[in-house]
Amino acid sequence: MPRTGLRFTFALPDPDPVQQSQVFRTAIEMARFADTKGVDLISLDEHHASGYGWSSNPILTGGMILAATEHIRVGVSAALGPLWDPIRLAEDLAVVDQVGGGRMTVTLGLGYRPIEYAAMGKDYHRRGELMDQLLDTLLKAWTGEPFEYHGATVAITPRPLTRPHPSLMIGGSAKATARRAVRTRLPLQIPDYLPELKAFYENLCRDEGIEPRVHMVAEHRPGMVVLHEDPDRAWAELGTHLMWEAVEYGAWAAGDMKSVMHVPGVADIDEVRASGRYRVLTPDQLIDELTTQGDDASVTLHPLVGGMPIDEAWKSVHLLTDVVIPALSTMRSTAARSPQ
Repeated sequence: MPRTGLRFTFALPDPDPVQQSQVFRTAIEMARFADTKGVDLISLDEHHASGYGWSSNPILTGGMILAATEHIRVGVSAALGPLWDPIRLAEDLAVVDQVGGGRMTVTLGLGYRPIEYAAMGKDYHRRGELMDQLLDTLLKAWTGEPFEYHGATVAITPRPLTRPHPSLMIGGSAKATARRAVRTRLPLQIPDYLPELKAFYENLCRDEGIEPRVHMVAEHRPGMVVLHEDPDRAWAELGTHLMWEAVEYGAWAAGDMKSVMHVPGVADIDEVRASGRYRVLTPDQLIDELTTQGDDASVTLHPLVGGMPIDEAWKSVHLLTDVVIPALSTMRSTAARSPQ
């Protein structure tokens, strides 16, 4: 059955603390509701110094979501690895792994905004080196055995529940990222449809005699979805919320980076709609699309995008849980009963 998820960034054009508190609390409530309706994943990411309250601590927020749910997974894509203190991140992820029963997967990326490194007192030009140091420390720390760190012998507790360590991936769109994934024996996550990079990684794995583990955006680049009974009306009445995020987020994109969610250069609602990265679909349109793509298909709703009114966000979520998921489940059951 196709996979379904909700994405939350918590970003607002005018981040009033009262409104932002409501967004955080609504996101956790939506995650709790989605957990009871068969939604597979809550997706979070990390940014700093945005001016809009963009998700600054996905590990903390993800832990809150895991504590409020029983089944749904949390995917952090991506945490900005070099900006974290390695020991603190090892401890934080171990605690979250314990609380959530191993339901969080974290993709570690380098990031691409120098201002974020400046805000955290880190050297942007050393980000690759900092990532390597972080990964080395995490993998040592999670063994529970003492190891040398900055001239001291340390041991990290609690140990993670998941063995040998919490679910971790290396994310990025450069060959250096693929090499890092192979060196550390961690899965690779590619944030766009880049078959040449995937092939490069698989060849490296073959040379090293290891099994490739790679997650890549599908060729049709599904983007973020809002569900609505009347997409044309939704774009007319609510399109400013999608446009705001597309414009702001697209402006962050570095010249050489590749990510399915960046839409550089868009300036109005028509351009955002034409990009196909932010989409408004009816439930029937989404059902048809997912059915055509088969069991490997997935969709991520972005219900609170750009300060979307809370009632409209809930309508989108209910169309997923009350219409789309039951229809997909029925189709799967019917297909299973059909004679071969």
